[in-house]
Amino acid sequence: MQANMQFDFVVVGGGTAGCCLASRLHSLLPQSSIALLERGPDETENPLVTNPLAAAQLPDTHLVVNYKTSPQSQLNNRQVTNYAGRLLSGSSAANYGAWFRAPPIDYDHWAERVGHPRWTYHELLPFFRHTESHYDPNGDADQHGFQGPIHTTSGRSYPLRNPVHESFRQAGFRDIPDLNAGEALGVAPWTENWKDGSRQHSAKVFDLSGVKVLVGTAVARVIVQDDKVATGVELIDGRQIHANHQVIISCGAHKTPQLLMLSGIGPKEELGKHGIRQMVESPAVGKNHFDHLALHQAWKLKHPERGLALGSPAFNDPAYMLGYPVEWIATDTVPSHVIEQALTEDAGTQSDVDPKSHPNLLPSCAHLALLIAYAPLNLSPDYNVPIDGSHVSSGTLLYKPTSRGRITISSADPSAEPVVDPHYYSTLADKQMLRAGVRKIGRIMETAAAQGMIEEETTPKGMSRLTSAASDEDIDARIRGYSEVWHHSAGTAAMGKNIQDSVVDAELNVHGLKNLRVVDASVFPEPISATPQATVYAIAELAAVLISRSVGQS
Repeated sequence: MQANMQFDFVVVGGGTAGCCLASRLHSLLPQSSIALLERGPDETENPLVTNPLAAAQLPDTHLVVNYKTSPQSQLNNRQVTNYAGRLLSGSSAANYGAWFRAPPIDYDHWAERVGHPRWTYHELLPFFRHTESHYDPNGDADQHGFQGPIHTTSGRSYPLRNPVHESFRQAGFRDIPDLNAGEALGVAPWTENWKDGSRQHSAKVFDLSGVKVLVGTAVARVIVQDDKVATGVELIDGRQIHANHQVIISCGAHKTPQLLMLSGIGPKEELGKHGIRQMVESPAVGKNHFDHLALHQAWKLKHPERGLALGSPAFNDPAYMLGYPVEWIATDTVPSHVIEQALTEDAGTQSDVDPKSHPNLLPSCAHLALLIAYAPLNLSPDYNVPIDGSHVSSGTLLYKPTSRGRITISSADPSAEPVVDPHYYSTLADKQMLRAGVRKIGRIMETAAAQGMIEEETTPKGMSRLTSAASDEDIDARIRGYSEVWHHSAGTAAMGKNIQDSVVDAELNVHGLKNLRVVDASVFPEPISATPQATVYAIAELAAVLISRSVGQS
């Protein structure tokens, strides 16, 4: 690489959002020069990346960074691992491929909080459609795109397809034909973005031929002039890359706030600890961290010899290996009076909690996701159940946590990892929601349909089995010891109306600066009732339009 380089746009972070943004910017501004900087390698065709069943192996490689949280007081002081992709394509090259939008009310609340209608579901819908090529050619054209770069899939038929579906129905869930078409609550087909058994990660599906992609390129700081204008970035080796128009940070919810703070953008007290010159007082940088905490349980099958689960020699249809071994996902709500009472109690310890107008009280809010996988997957490290065809597993996912953590820095060294303190399970509202979800899984497994396939729950050593009547104490003990996260960190450079409680505005500009934007999951102002991938792509698609318009106006 040259000693110093210059481009019209510099995108820092070649992950899920960064690759999409750089590609779309080039298509909108073909005469502009665009640099995409990624600290990790290009492993576009690495079999560990492309193969669905290899996804579980990636965390043990150099392609994924394992952030260890601070000891979590509500989880037996465990340090919970947060995974993030460290390669071109970022976490889109390391996730499990789930493809879901949130219900419209989630995005509509974003718009209300941010103060602009572009963040409503109606206004985001064109960007959702632009990204996807929907698996059903007869699907709703008002809701879906059919010519986008990312092909969605659904409908593999596993041996337990019908009894699992019926167990959800017998537990009271109504059928939703398509969870990505604006409906909130019920059981729906699992949707993912594996195509013919191969991962569709961002660097693979978005055309980067017109973009200067620089892998193995780690950024130390954004260069901010005294007049509060971002003019480029400095690499860890001291070289500089200058931006004629804008710098866009797309490093993800862990690294984006770290880079902002290393650049002098953040809380004065935090920067002062590490001798970093403050350029902008931005107290919200690194705050508002949230993630999807989950409890997974293993269930022993009555007839494993029938080839019902991954690991059995008889579970051998090639179609089973083309994606994540899940067919159904259910979304569920918790009664509003339970949520409101918990929020009222939490308001005494959380100054920003309004128990009367909280988004978790919105009608049909999907607080939880529930699923059954045809293998004992996502269990915590010391919950050892063999993948030999003898077990399936359930997952209870807290979609709408109210616990908020923060990302800080340990030093001014850009090669040091950020300090991650999520404060998992620290509110009564979170406890009430996740307890309700675990009991609902118990109810599902107690249905006649489930009892025909399940012998019993296989518990961690010393733990009680969890049923629909399990006590708060037993559920909390299991969650404290064995919950994990789905690695959906977000919110740490949140959108909002002012610099006191947010980091970027409704156009993703960093408050208090010119020519600096953030485009990744860190801008989420609130959790969404969905896995984040589809939403991150929609944000990147929208950001490309916003940026191209701003350049035209200037």
